[in-house]
Amino acid sequence: MKKIVIAIFAVLLFGCANENQYTIEGKIDGGEPDQWVYLKKKGVNSNTMLDSARLGRKGEFEFKGVIEYPQFFNLTTQERFATLLIKPGEDVRFHTRAGNFHDYTVKGSPGSQQVQTLDQRLRKTKSKLDSLARLYRRKQDHASAEELEHINEQYRRILDRQRDSSVAFIINNLKSLASIMALYQKVNEDLFVLYKNSDLQYISLVADSLRDEYPRSEQVKALIANKEDLMRKYRNLELQSTVNRMGKVSRYPEVDLPNLQGDTISLQELDDKMILLSFWASWSEPSIQRSLEMKSLYKRYHDQGFEIYQVSLDQSVEDWQRAVRFDQLPWINVSSLNGFESYAARIYNVQELPTDFLIHQERGIISKNPSKQELRRQLSIALD
Repeated sequence: MKKIVIAIFAVLLFGCANENQYTIEGKIDGGEPDQWVYLKKKGVNSNTMLDSARLGRKGEFEFKGVIEYPQFFNLTTQERFATLLIKPGEDVRFHTRAGNFHDYTVKGSPGSQQVQTLDQRLRKTKSKLDSLARLYRRKQDHASAEELEHINEQYRRILDRQRDSSVAFIINNLKSLASIMALYQKVNEDLFVLYKNSDLQYISLVADSLRDEYPRSEQVKALIANKEDLMRKYRNLELQSTVNRMGKVSRYPEVDLPNLQGDTISLQELDDKMILLSFWASWSEPSIQRSLEMKSLYKRYHDQGFEIYQVSLDQSVEDWQRAVRFDQLPWINVSSLNGFESYAARIYNVQELPTDFLIHQERGIISKNPSKQELRRQLSIALD
């Protein structure tokens, strides 16, 4: 009787393990025989090496393992990698060429195909945005305002198409861990793909959906634990259309950048009652002239609660530093050194230099590009 029970237990155990086993059969065309391929489990903060394999004569390799719920993996060579999302029991077939892991095919794993769709779509968007940014830089000194605005409009349309596709992906794949990747995707280090205030709802939607589906997943646990922090980051990186309008608004987007000494200064944490947020660059003569005009007003009203928070769109720290010191600019000067591609420039829709916003600490943005006379009038009303 005991032998029968043990045999049944062994069959059940084997059957369970077999259901949870995954297999990755891969081939790398043009790969060198005996080249190593590595399989890593993709964690929240770090990756864990699981296995390694040498390529066969035709570039083939294989990995096997056991998982209890869907997992993210990185399939890597020394310099290239592809991200897979594998469920228990899946037989995955992966095919690519040496030196180009981005251009691969994957079958037998719907999650991995979803990840590939997200990655490829974002890569194409970034390429288009980079091309437009380069075009803008080439033309900004001699093109008309209408031509530059056309380039900006193209940039915004591409950005919005990327966002719309990510929203559609999340809604259609709420039960997939790939939706977490969609939440965290960024156009660059400063800007989430999902950048609108209404996009906050998708964080809760994904977290609530996956909590019920995969409560033991490391990525799901991290999303639930960090949901409020991620929502805060979204709010800070929110792209607000109200900035484009003249007149009063109830709030203003954050800018949080380092100065020449490397100290990060937050716009929203300034205590001054009136703030002039000024975008400029050392190569822009109108910017330099505007700065020189502001010095007398700054001297007059600074001690009464007026501050200038100036964001340089220079891309060379030497040029930025030289201009600040040569003109002896006494106020706050910060920069990401990313030019018009910087998040601060995009969030405030900066299309020409200089561009200024007068901010009242309680009322928000009260005017855009105020003249010196208008600025003096506003400061005298608020501070005198």
